[in-house]
Amino acid sequence: MATHPVQLLRDALEPHGVQTCGVVASGLGQLVDGERVTLSDGLSFTIAHDEREAPVPVGDDGTELDNLLISISDEDDTRMLVWARPTPTSPVAGIGIDICSTEDFLEDDGGNRFSRLLFTEGEQLLVERSSLPVPISRAHAFSAKEAAFKACAPQLRRWYETHDEELFFEAMDFELHEGGIARGTAPRSRGRTGRAERACERMGIARIEVSHALYEGMVLCVAVALRGRRD
Repeated sequence: MATHPVQLLRDALEPHGVQTCGVVASGLGQLVDGERVTLSDGLSFTIAHDEREAPVPVGDDGTELDNLLISISDEDDTRMLVWARPTPTSPVAGIGIDICSTEDFLEDDGGNRFSRLLFTEGEQLLVERSSLPVPISRAHAFSAKEAAFKACAPQLRRWYETHDEELFFEAMDFELHEGGIARGTAPRSRGRTGRAERACERMGIARIEVSHALYEGMVLCVAVALRGRRD
């Protein structure tokens, strides 16, 4: 059953004390550098991008708004921005969104080849066990990795403000686990070395929770990066 993006975001954030959040959708070509956005709670900001191309909300004084988290994704003719304003006591350190078409994961369009290249053996088992059609389940697994990577962006910026050490990791370094948890624990046999896991530990991210829904024929995935001690 399809879930509205706002409800998906609220369901992901409310367990962690964040109720002020929302979604801004537009046609492709909007929400770019210099675009002015006004949120439903009245806050306005300008979209900029950091050195790693992650979107940054900038206030009138030209500095990043510390009390606002944003993420952007686009697919086909849809571009979507999600936002949240955590309280000072909330463990939420970042949010990420990814919209993914299922077409690339069809059986007759290289779906099996994509699975072998993109997913660990554990993730492929999750896809096979899912009650969803295989193309949708594959799209979810891929989108979850992308959203998890985006959710790290604010903490990564904070890291580089005070550290000289580079943190090398990418979306494919995350692995989807049971219960909607994304961690960087992909097996070495797949050519991955847990880079995301180590980077998250250094940035103070305990875990990343991912949720997904169907939206206008596509998979929509929201990721929430949480501070704290690892389980």
